[in-house]
Amino acid sequence: MRKAQRGFTLIELITVTILIGIMSVTLFSRMSSIASTNVNAGRDDLIAALFFAQQSAMARSNIQVIVTSNSVSVTENGTPIVVHSKGYPLNFASGVAASTTPSPLILTYDKLGRVVSGTANTISLTASGGVSSNVTVEASGYAH
Repeated sequence: MRKAQRGFTLIELITVTILIGIMSVTLFSRMSSIASTNVNAGRDDLIAALFFAQQSAMARSNIQVIVTSNSVSVTENGTPIVVHSKGYPLNFASGVAASTTPSPLILTYDKLGRVVSGTANTISLTASGGVSSNVTVEASGYAH
């Protein structure tokens, strides 16, 4: 009588290999680079501040947005507006820098929510690894 051989069948090995492949593709597709995430978070914070300033300017006067290389601030008469416990200025995530011309960029809004300067401004956010994102502020005050 023959002794039973120990080991895995070819079907079992192929099944396990396919399952590991599917799980690794799913896991790695959900992971993005930290630099990309930080730039996207900075972009979202910047656009939120620009929209907040535009809305505030329609209800108040002397609203400005000040964008420096590492922060964004919404001010009323030169004083940062406090919306919640942290308030402004809001610092960008670690490793994210904003570049503007001129630097710092100061945008003043009128009662209709328009940028007083009347020109479109582009703010570029960059992080290490070459990840970048641009935010454009139109003369109408619209930010995208």
